[in-house]
Amino acid sequence: MPDLMQWFARNIVFPAESIWIGSTAPTHLRELERTQFLPAGELTELQFQGDKEQIRAKNYSEAMLVPNKTGGSTGSPLFFYLDKDRLFSRQAATFRHNHWAGWDIGTRTAFLWGHRGDLSETMKMKWKAKLRNKFLDRNIVMDTSSITRDKLINFKLLLKQKRPDIYIAYANSMYLFARFLKETGSSDYHRPKAIITSAEVLAPEQRKLIENIFECKIFDRYGSRETSVIASECEKHSGLHICAETFLVEFIKDNKPVGAGQLGKIVITDLLNYGMPFIRYQIEDAGVPSSEPCSCDRGLPLMKMAAGRMTDFLVTPDGRIISGAALTIYLIANAPGVAQAQLIQERKDEIVFKIVRGDTFGDQSLRFFETEIPKFFGAAIKYSFEYVDYIPLESSGKYRFSMSKVDPAEMF
Repeated sequence: MPDLMQWFARNIVFPAESIWIGSTAPTHLRELERTQFLPAGELTELQFQGDKEQIRAKNYSEAMLVPNKTGGSTGSPLFFYLDKDRLFSRQAATFRHNHWAGWDIGTRTAFLWGHRGDLSETMKMKWKAKLRNKFLDRNIVMDTSSITRDKLINFKLLLKQKRPDIYIAYANSMYLFARFLKETGSSDYHRPKAIITSAEVLAPEQRKLIENIFECKIFDRYGSRETSVIASECEKHSGLHICAETFLVEFIKDNKPVGAGQLGKIVITDLLNYGMPFIRYQIEDAGVPSSEPCSCDRGLPLMKMAAGRMTDFLVTPDGRIISGAALTIYLIANAPGVAQAQLIQERKDEIVFKIVRGDTFGDQSLRFFETEIPKFFGAAIKYSFEYVDYIPLESSGKYRFSMSKVDPAEMF
């Protein structure tokens, strides 16, 4: 049966809303759908044109800018701005990436999401936002910032009831859910048409389990708060296609570009954010560029993530599972005077905080932790601080925020 609501959302509600709010997303989307099949050389020329434009100094009033901030996974959140047209072009680029997974405007979608800010906005939706979600977005959102057995059971029941076509999830959250379904021997659960994973690195064994359990393909995705979607898989699953019309993505080692197939630090130039240019921005991730063409015939270059967001789950004494990604955003990023932090868990009732102290670290910082740590881990948690001069990178060159030796599945 055709999904009439999806057709109505795509062809009536979305164009009408775009006119109402002055969105340029439809225009950007039409252009991106065209340029993705340009030869690689023409895409490169587009990138250089965008880079030259961005170097020009332009004045933007505060009313013309949209504020945002990163999650602060390295201990120091970055506050930044987007000009409004860049907000809409990011939305259009996301739509194009979504199309590769079969997710069009108005498709029923479930988010298994760990960012409490996004979740909070969903909970506080006013009537206009609720109408938008009902007739356009058609999303259901499930909180994976902390996970319990009861939550996973409720996820299964809700997904079976709502039957969304697409799941989009933190990679570790999706893996944990699939592992739960396998180990409980359940077969009475909803299987979507496709799953999009993001926010954390998807290991090969995780992908295999998730695809086997849900009997559909995964479309892995790489992005950040600063940039939105940078790269994602197409239907051929040969790597992640870089959104080359909007970003210049470089892979460097010792300040020099690496060759195809070699690991390098990812450096991003946003070609369209004129309000606050990001030029050769070191995003603290690592990846591998590819020179191989994709059989999908898109000229967009390919890459693979090699050492991206490696945030582990931590567990609490009362059996909850806490997303490391959520902790970076709502605990460490808000802690006064903390330059960098790493959480290490050897046992479920004890956590060690390695702290690199900034200039303003002091009693206020300790009071913050005393108040906030129990909110995440419960009153029974034991914790201690280890002050260090720096936190070393992994052998891969990637900073790792949290490390746990407690298997989350043991909590079920």
